[in-house]
Amino acid sequence: MQDGATPHRTNEVFDLLEEHFNERIVALGYPKLKNMGIDWPPYSLDLNPCNSFLWGYIKEKVYAGNPQSIEDLKTAIQAVIESIETSTLQRVMHNFALRLRHIIAIDTSNI
Repeated sequence: MQDGATPHRTNEVFDLLEEHFNERIVALGYPKLKNMGIDWPPYSLDLNPCNSFLWGYIKEKVYAGNPQSIEDLKTAIQAVIESIETSTLQRVMHNFALRLRHIIAIDTSNI
């Protein structure tokens, strides 16, 4: 997953991502350009589980170990991601679905 910054949306960047991640790419404009992948989620922090949970969780756990080099940082990030339990991800997605249901209910009540 990468953000939608203009320098991150070039053919060269997308080609590099494809080389390493095949079709498992979440990026703004990528599906339209390459006919595969998933478009970047809405910018609302409440509606994007990666913003509302994942990045903060990873940052907290990684920096608790006080990495001293780029290699330490990379290793710590990988270890934290690999240690996230399935049950945690299931709770995140359950809460995400709940937020979506609330939005639908609010939108329906305004009709």
